Amino acid sequence: MDIFDNLSEKQKEAVQTIDEDLEIIACAGAGKTGVVTRRIVNILRLRPDIQPENIVAFTFTKKAAEELKSRINEYGKAVLGHTKGFAHMYVGTIHGFCIRMLQDYIPKFQKFSVLDEIQTKLFVERYYDECGMSDLELKKYIETSLFITVMSVLNENWFEKDKWDDKTQKAFDKYQKKLYEEKKFDYSLIMREMIYQLENNKKFSKLVCEKVKYLTVDEYQDTNPVQEKLIKILKGYGTNICVVGDDDQTIYQFRGSEPENILSFKERYGIKKYIVLDKDYRSTAGIVDVAKRVIINNNNRLYKSIVSGCATKYDIGDLAYEEYSDIDDEIEFIAKRIVKLHEIGIPYSEIAILLRKRKVSSKVADMLESYDIPFVVEGVNDLFYTKECQAAKGIYDYLNGDISATELFKSWLDVEYNLDKKELADALQYLATIDVKEIKMYSDLNLQGIYHEFLKRISIVEDGSLQTEILLYNLGKFSQVIADYEVINYTLKPKTKLNNFCSFLHYTAAQYYPEGYLTNSYAKPDAVSIMTIHQSKGLEFAAVFIPQLNKNFFPAQRVGGKGIWHVIDKTWITNSERFNGDIEEERKLFYVAVTRAKKYLYLTRSETSHDKYISPFLEEAKESSYLVKYDGNIEYDRENLPNIKKETMPISLNFSLLEDYFECPYRFKLSMFYGFVQPIVPALGYGKILHEIVCNIHKAALEGRELSKEDVQAMIDESFYLPYATPKIEANMLKSVTRTINNYVEHNKDEMKNVYMAESDIEINMGDGIKVNGRIDLVQRISDENGEHIAIVDFKSANKKVIESINNEQLKIYALGYQELTGTTADYMEVYQLDSEYKARKEITKDVIEEVKKDITDAATNIRANNLPRKCNKENCSKCHLNYLCLGKQEKKQLLV
Repeated sequence: MDIFDNLSEKQKEAVQTIDEDLEIIACAGAGKTGVVTRRIVNILRLRPDIQPENIVAFTFTKKAAEELKSRINEYGKAVLGHTKGFAHMYVGTIHGFCIRMLQDYIPKFQKFSVLDEIQTKLFVERYYDECGMSDLELKKYIETSLFITVMSVLNENWFEKDKWDDKTQKAFDKYQKKLYEEKKFDYSLIMREMIYQLENNKKFSKLVCEKVKYLTVDEYQDTNPVQEKLIKILKGYGTNICVVGDDDQTIYQFRGSEPENILSFKERYGIKKYIVLDKDYRSTAGIVDVAKRVIINNNNRLYKSIVSGCATKYDIGDLAYEEYSDIDDEIEFIAKRIVKLHEIGIPYSEIAILLRKRKVSSKVADMLESYDIPFVVEGVNDLFYTKECQAAKGIYDYLNGDISATELFKSWLDVEYNLDKKELADALQYLATIDVKEIKMYSDLNLQGIYHEFLKRISIVEDGSLQTEILLYNLGKFSQVIADYEVINYTLKPKTKLNNFCSFLHYTAAQYYPEGYLTNSYAKPDAVSIMTIHQSKGLEFAAVFIPQLNKNFFPAQRVGGKGIWHVIDKTWITNSERFNGDIEEERKLFYVAVTRAKKYLYLTRSETSHDKYISPFLEEAKESSYLVKYDGNIEYDRENLPNIKKETMPISLNFSLLEDYFECPYRFKLSMFYGFVQPIVPALGYGKILHEIVCNIHKAALEGRELSKEDVQAMIDESFYLPYATPKIEANMLKSVTRTINNYVEHNKDEMKNVYMAESDIEINMGDGIKVNGRIDLVQRISDENGEHIAIVDFKSANKKVIESINNEQLKIYALGYQELTGTTADYMEVYQLDSEYKARKEITKDVIEEVKKDITDAATNIRANNLPRKCNKENCSKCHLNYLCLGKQEKKQLLV
């Protein structure tokens, strides 16, 4: 395959530019992912001194990273003939890169976990005073989100802290201190720590410098000041920099992105190579013309001509606008157009309704439902409106004394499932035995455990109906709600833990959790997407509807209330006005919405009592001769449909997920489709500690260091952290870890010279969107009378028989992953039981590799098809932690008794 096939001259120039820093300005639909992909492969093709691990690519989302990495693998195989070492190439978010570097090279950060949005909120609410929130005189619960936003802004601009007042500085320092005490990062602290280490830790900066030779930054227009600071530091190391973006699509200024980064990049960095990709291959000439007519009204932008290179023909009527006096008429027009589009062959999943604000989403959903049009409302958090989650919430309200047993009983009977009243009464009787006031130890009140035990007693299992499947999705999502809460609050005193959990469910949780089926990443329904324009970034659809184009709806009218400038001073943040948004940012948002469309675009509005005037963006769009007023007579040409991708759902798996699948496909479904989470146990993290210490020992061996007993003890002290353990369990686990590690070092000291790889990333790309990733614990050389061999070693800390482990799929996947990484086949796979020193070894044959390839492909096919049958037998079911969601009453008696 020729790496330059089907590229324009400008695209070809970008792919060829590998020795100079490069800025690529790419309009919507310009094929930037393909250009970035080929440029990376071209670097590896022409620069034998550059290894895949020397190439880093930052993407804005994990989804974008999956797509880019998949295409890099595809082109690597086609152009280079292999993907050797590609697993060591980092393609992902900038935060993901920083946490990986910190944890790979600075052992103390291995025990840190990253909090998501809801967990950060829970953390701040638990440690209100210690986090510094009270220093800023912000109200607990009510203003937690505001406090977190303020801390994020300060973290992303901390190099300007000399401007801050004392109370802000104090709160800022307390916030970091408390997070670090609890071994937690939020996203902004990851970046701040990365910069700090690069500027103050010479060993760390040297390692990063040696690693990163080529850096690509996608969606560069959305970078903020601290991200730009990281890019600048890497450039200072001599890293080749390529930034890719579009200033016309800077739509995250309200989160702190700095548009000046892309507008002045070439001047600030002295970039000589500047390429504008201004041909849109996604959208027809009509779509491009409308988008251009609007965006040229922005003053603060880089010039680009923007033309269509799309092969799809424009037909009169593909782009239409319509105005109504009543919103119901407007939305009904949208529903009728969707029906017509679907009739000519446009899948529902290729149609999107893009909203500036969510407030009309319920009206749109109701109308589509009345026309029997399937739809998904993205980003709407309705989990707690379902009867089953109200009933699940009632479990804890009852334990907290907020509702009676009768009320709880009734709420479960209201759930749309034929529950056995006798079993339900038994479940309530179980709850009645729990007297929270009498429970002294936090570990004895396990909220997740109570939930699982309650469900175990009421026997909800799949019965083949969609209604029951949705019920299980929502009950599984509620399990995740509990998990989020207990990650932060597990060690609270029992009465406080329960009371605070009930408050969280009542006041906070409903704002954050969508219905369960909406978060299933393994299956995508054929349904119309109703989403905000921000959520649509990076997506494309055959047809796009943009409703409510009124003056104060789009562009959005500013909403009052307390914001960050009520807490900190604007003068503390350079270019602080970017947070406020303006007409130009709103126009960029409109440009993004329009350019999601491949062929069909409908712009609509209707007068409301508060918003009677037309949006200026609709006025500007009307200047295009391609946009016509809908006249009721538009007929679609079935011969000129846009490109409808028949893409299969990407499947990204890891070893533990596949282990679940191979042991029982239905258990995989309960965990990964429905989302049920295992209860926390106080010793959680024990196995992780052992693996991290052993890894650090192997890394020292690779560096040629001989470890003294004091060195080993220092490693133990640095890595030992059990966040949920009681003092007694912690003391026992420390003794166990110390004994196990010292035994391992003593018994294997002569083998350390044979360490070849430690904690090595592997990635298996099977094609068709199927990918498996993970890390091999150890690869070592072994010698015998037949010469030198390579063995892949997997360490076990659980009490499993090594003979069973050597025969499971995980080690076979390691063997395939090693082959993908190195281009060679290892000779043996080995299981090493850390607690007992037992080993088992097995030869890796060609049959093993071929067998596991087929197993992975079959697994992905079955997961996509929701073909996940139960694998019931006494041994499997007796040790399954979710068997009660699978087995009926008779089966329980047969298999579990």
